[in-house]
Parts: sequence; structure tokens; C-alpha cells
Amino acid sequence: MLLFSEYLRELIQAKKWSVSALSRISGVERTAISKTLTGQRVLPYDALDALIDHLRLSPSEEQRLRAYYDTQFEKEGLRRSRELVDKLLADLVDLDFSAPPFEETRLLVDLEGYAGDRSIFSGVTNVQPLLRMVLSEELRRPDASVDLTVPPSDVFLNAELRRRYLDGPVTAEIRQIIAFDASGAAEDINLHNLECFCRIFPLCLLSKRHYHPYYYYDNSLTARYTDPFPYFLVTHSCVVCLSEDGRHAMLLRGSDQVTGYRRHFQSLLRRCRELIQYTADPIEILESYQRCTDADGFYMVMDQPCFGRFYDETVIGQYLRPGLPFYDRLEETARRRFAGLRSAERFHTLFTQSGLERFAASGSLDDFPTDLVAPFPPEVRRQLMAEMARLIRAGEITGRILLPGTFPDYLSMHTSQRSGIGFFTTERFPLQDGFCSVQTREPNLCRAFHGWLTHLPDSPQALSREETAAALERLARETAG
Repeated sequence: MLLFSEYLRELIQAKKWSVSALSRISGVERTAISKTLTGQRVLPYDALDALIDHLRLSPSEEQRLRAYYDTQFEKEGLRRSRELVDKLLADLVDLDFSAPPFEETRLLVDLEGYAGDRSIFSGVTNVQPLLRMVLSEELRRPDASVDLTVPPSDVFLNAELRRRYLDGPVTAEIRQIIAFDASGAAEDINLHNLECFCRIFPLCLLSKRHYHPYYYYDNSLTARYTDPFPYFLVTHSCVVCLSEDGRHAMLLRGSDQVTGYRRHFQSLLRRCRELIQYTADPIEILESYQRCTDADGFYMVMDQPCFGRFYDETVIGQYLRPGLPFYDRLEETARRRFAGLRSAERFHTLFTQSGLERFAASGSLDDFPTDLVAPFPPEVRRQLMAEMARLIRAGEITGRILLPGTFPDYLSMHTSQRSGIGFFTTERFPLQDGFCSVQTREPNLCRAFHGWLTHLPDSPQALSREETAAALERLARETAG
């Protein structure tokens, strides 16, 4: 309610109107407007329409005001879940992939020298160096692997793994077991589970498929009071047991202790589910697109618009590279895929101005490398953009241009209410050649990301329908032939 009240006040002040003047010209009671501006009253919908009419708002101003109005009537959990997804994606936009200014070349002391005879470490100034040293020694091994049950809320370990993935290639297989909260109504978004996913998703993206999270549901996420070290991390040489708050650790270095904890982790793993499924195979990626598409609709956000609704069999045959060793399989998968998109009842494509301009200039597709799909010539680009603009104006396609900073330009994301979420790295992804998909089918996460995407077209983060269609039409006219 505060967002609506504040934004309405901004609009009134920008027009240099008084509340009394707005009341006289709109017919809305002055008291109703005043109490709305102070957050004491929810404005009736017909009064909102009257204010919008007489304030002479632009399409984007009206869209933003209506979006803020609607948030007054939704559950707090839904709003909070969108904020978490917003923050995750904004952090990914700002993620710095450049080389670090320094390189960790060697440890000044090995684990034996640091730990000595100690087995108990207290305080972050002792525990964090221990964890860093254990990871460093393990990651130098050609067969490195790390198993951990430490929750994603452990900020240090999460940040340490992210830093190492960004610093250079890490080939260690890292497996993490995460406890998901089983409480709450089935239709509610569980914020604990969403927060866990948002913390570990960058690791999934950066690890080149070497980080494997698993999850199980638990009715109590509080560790037992009788266990001072409820979490653990296992490498080839040692076990580090950690307290609930991460401020205390116990180091075990016996070979039988390492073997015992490895076996225990394996037994836990058999009762868990994979949180993430990866693939880098082009055909499997196309098929995973399909799995993340609802029977009644297609929902996608990417730097470029998706023109898949306009790809018929002629287009597929003309632009798919014929010399590919897996051409027949890829062609058949593409035909099924785009036939489904042509018949989808709902079609959401959310993109950016820069991505649209890049397509208009090159005809290349970020999510299909040029060694698989030939770039579209100018006349086809003009046709695709003009046709999309027409269908957006007609309401047959929900297409919107997003404001900068809303979504990273190196990903595409497909969502569905129930079938899964698919994140796909594109040619703009800095850390690897080729393409990879990162998917999850956990139902709670599906609802959270799908709710974020479907809310986006009418949010302040997107241009209006008219503004988006006009941008497409302008670029279609300007594209050189």
C-alpha cells in the first residue's frame, strides 16, 4: 500500500496539482484521496480509473500505478517471493566475470601445520581459515570431491565456492544436501526454500556442471540441541563438522572417520532428490525447453525476443545448418517444439531493447549458436519484428521490453506453473563455450519463478504494450535491406 500511495503522490506533484483541484476535476472525494495518500484507505477501483483519466498518465505511468494498486490485495508471501527472485536476477546482472586482480598460488602453511594437535576450533577467525585450507588442499587433487550438508545460509562457504569458480577452472565434484522446509499450505510460496535456491543457483551456473545440490523435506529445520556439530564437510583427507551458527568446528583426520562420514553421506543421498538437472546437448536442451512449457502457454524471458511462434517447417528447413551430424534428430525435435509454440494459447516473451537491437543488426539468435542456425537476412528480420508488433497490439502475444538491470543478458529462462524452470546459458555467457541448461522441477520453486515472470509484463520493470510494439515497428522500418 505504501508503494501505491507514494507513487500516486509523485504523479500528483509532477502535474503540480493540489488534492482539492484533482478532487474537483475527477469527482473523487477529497477525503478519499487524502487518506489514500497517507496509506489510511484503499482507493476504490472506479476512483482509481477516474484519477488515471484526469491525471493524463503515459502508458508506462498508468501501468506502474495499476501494478502498485494490485499489490495491495495480494499475499505478503507472493510479494516477498518476487522480491527474492528480483534480487537474485539483479545480482546475476551485476556479476563480474572478469579475471580477479590476484591469484591464490600457494598456502603459507599446510593443514597439518595449521591444525597441529587441535581438533576443536572456535570463532570465525579460526573456523574460516580452517575451511579455506581444507578446500584448497582438496581442490588441488586431480580426483577432488567435496560432500557437504552445510546449509546455503552459511555465507562464508557459499561465497568461497563462488569466488573459486570465478577465479578459474574448478573440476572438483561438489555435492551438497539441503534441507527444504515442508511446512505451510501447498499453494503458498515457501520463502525458506526459495532463499536456499537463490543462494546456490549462481554456483550451479558457474560450476560447469560440477556442483550438484540435492534436497529433502523436513518438518523441523532446527538442529537437535544435543548435537553441537549437526553439519559436516568431507574431503579425501578429513571431515570438518560444523555448529549450527558456523562459529565452531571439529576436525577429524582419521581414515576410518573419513570413510564413515563418506558412507553416511551416501546413505543420506539415496533418500534425497536432485535439485538441478544439467545438460549441454543441443537436442536435450530443445527437449528441456519443451518440458518447461505448460500445455496452455509459453513463458520466456531473455535478452532477445523469442520469435518461435513464427517458425514454420519452411523456416526450420531453410535456416537449420544441414551438415550437422545430428541434423535429423535436431530437425525433428525443432519441428515438434515450434509446432507447439504456434498453437500455444498464451505466449509470453520478455526481452530488452539492446537485445532487440542486436537481433535487428545481426539476425543471429543468442540461444541458438550460428554453427547450428544460420542468421536471418534483413527481410526476414523485418517480417518477424513487424508480425510480433502486430500480435502484441492485438493482445495475441504478451511481449514486453524490460528495463535494464532486470534480467542478465547471458541467460534465457522458461517457466511453467508445474512442469519446471529452465535456465539456459546463451552465446553471451562469458565462462564457457557452447550452451548449457540448468533446470529444476521442485514445485514450490516453479510457482515462485512462474509468478515472477507472469507478473512482469504489468510491472514497473517493463514498458507498456504500446511502447513495446512501437519499438519493434521502428526497428523493422530501420533495418537495412
